[in-house]
Amino acid sequence: MPPIRRFLLGCDLAKSLDYTSFAVIEMDSPDDNSDAVYHLVGLDRIQGVDYPTITDLILSTIKRLERETGVKDGPHLCLDASGLGAPIRDYLKATDVFGGRYSSCGWGTSRTTPSGRAAQEARDTTPEQKVTAKEIYPVVFTGGEQKRHDEVTGNYNISKTLIFSNVLSLMQHRRFDYAQDLEALPLLEKEIASFKYHLTAAGHIGMDAESGAHDDLLCAVAIPLIIAEWKYNRQRGWQSSGWLPPIDQPEGIF
Repeated sequence: MPPIRRFLLGCDLAKSLDYTSFAVIEMDSPDDNSDAVYHLVGLDRIQGVDYPTITDLILSTIKRLERETGVKDGPHLCLDASGLGAPIRDYLKATDVFGGRYSSCGWGTSRTTPSGRAAQEARDTTPEQKVTAKEIYPVVFTGGEQKRHDEVTGNYNISKTLIFSNVLSLMQHRRFDYAQDLEALPLLEKEIASFKYHLTAAGHIGMDAESGAHDDLLCAVAIPLIIAEWKYNRQRGWQSSGWLPPIDQPEGIF
């Protein structure tokens, strides 16, 4: 049988003068109890765009991914919910795209009416293409080396060390690859290369970008990868033990 296929959209939100980045991850889960593999199939960043427009971009991307065939569920949204990400999370959860009662056509500078683009997309989606169980996974970066799901806020509080170590582990185990024609790929590689291990004052191993370096593209990629491992790749044992695969500590990645 073909592998179980799903899509996850990663979003790292930023203030208006910084970059907001998006990543589309395709997850393939074999049915032979082996680990899932991940493919980066979309990557982009924007700057100087207001939050209503960003919200419209998220919703339109989710709708396009929803028309993909042969997927099990989703597409799922995995976004940075720190700071101003929280109200965007709340708005998106209330839209009809994610099961809420508010029309997704009503907010944003690229506003459409129900008889416009959104309605046409709905008409163009066949029953076979409609996918259920879309989820929003809001992630808040924390310190230390911990991960926790907050039952009150719904946030997934995960340390950057775990998030970025997971990316390196997937790369080292050849479980993560990317399309070579992605325009933003050189920028992503530069961001990955800028991350270094360091020892915190509490004696923990941490990871941070070099001073002045960007990490928005890497965050957009890393957030859906760790959510996919936590929630959908059950072979890794995240649910039962919180185990993270050990990784080497190279001086550089590329």
